Amino acid sequence: MAVVACGLNANGQIVPAGPPLLCCPTPVRDKEDACEVHIACSHILWKTNAGWQITGYKNHDYSLEKEMEQGWKQISTSEMRIAAIKNDGAVILREKGQWRKLFFQRDTAMDSRNLAGPSVQQIEDQDNIAENESEEHHTSQTKFSSVCVEDNSLIALDEDGKLYSSGVPVPYGGSRISVVELGKEHCMALTTDGVVLTWGSGMRGQLGNGELCQIEHPEPVESLQGITISSIASGGWHCVALSTSGDAYTWGWNESSQLGFPAKANQEASILGTFTHNCQCPKPVHKTDTIENFKEREIRGNEPSDDDQQASLEGTGGCRTDPRISRVWAKDVVNVQTSPRLLDFWNEDMAIIDVKCGDRHTLYQLEDGSVWSTGMNKYGQLGLGDTAERNEPCLVPVKGVRTMFAGGWISIFITTDAGGR
Repeated sequence: MAVVACGLNANGQIVPAGPPLLCCPTPVRDKEDACEVHIACSHILWKTNAGWQITGYKNHDYSLEKEMEQGWKQISTSEMRIAAIKNDGAVILREKGQWRKLFFQRDTAMDSRNLAGPSVQQIEDQDNIAENESEEHHTSQTKFSSVCVEDNSLIALDEDGKLYSSGVPVPYGGSRISVVELGKEHCMALTTDGVVLTWGSGMRGQLGNGELCQIEHPEPVESLQGITISSIASGGWHCVALSTSGDAYTWGWNESSQLGFPAKANQEASILGTFTHNCQCPKPVHKTDTIENFKEREIRGNEPSDDDQQASLEGTGGCRTDPRISRVWAKDVVNVQTSPRLLDFWNEDMAIIDVKCGDRHTLYQLEDGSVWSTGMNKYGQLGLGDTAERNEPCLVPVKGVRTMFAGGWISIFITTDAGGR
């Protein structure tokens, strides 16, 4: 098993003492046994057989690794904070170098001003309330299964499928919730019967309700009614929902083509990055194992017909023609997509099995194991060997991907292939 990664490396979070950005999927040493990864812009948390490890931070507090327990149920990190679910189901938060337990009230009216998640001060206020009120008002016996944190917000999900924010339940009367995702200004959740909920700020279309507005409590995304969703992913200001049939629906901000649709007309995406960026990534052991050779092998392996070879798609941003790409996909420009839209980039027989979102980029894995990336590429996070912009998904030179992760401006792939490429 191998781990490869690409993107921002200014703090050595991917390769210690390496170049400030890695535009090629680069082997990450001493993390081959990693089973869980959590990414912020300046650091990465790795769960390994030896325990939790942290890479990055110029002024790193190494006591954090000793404080984190191997058996914690779940963890979430942002640039300034870390939240975790302990073995007893309690939620704890670390900021400013200190851990503290968070308390949550039950059956309490929700302050609509705080539905998008508690601020740092709100959490501190909630802790003070917890110290002064009687135990009967708090869910000390409530066990939590998931938590998501950003620098100014936190959402927790208990084992009964109820959401909590600002220390109190988020009002929602539908089916129990199984998954929650947190963007920079919005929240996203998935119920056990496959319904997608959104709330918070939608000024970049990330609520998927057809409007640029704010919603104070979870509401179903109406355009997805009748479609059973199996998984969701949230970027900083965009969302992706994956259906049980392997279709991806995207919405929100598309300034970098993170939705998979062109953000600029007539392939205006600049190729300047190709010339100004000098790749300094560690080279593969075998000189022939380059990105272009990978694409050549990948395409040959699919054995396209003569007709497939003619299915040239203009403006693939440097991506070669691939028979998996649909000849009829919509190329119209999208800046903000306020309602879910089917990503029809690949042929109908190519199901998508996984999706992950960074702040402004998205990773897709198809049923044949191939991985494709789209969106912001300023730090090489698309893994395409340069920092040029792309207007649509492109094939990433990684093979045998078992699990993938995205966050901030970084992409990480855990592969079954010893080389990862």
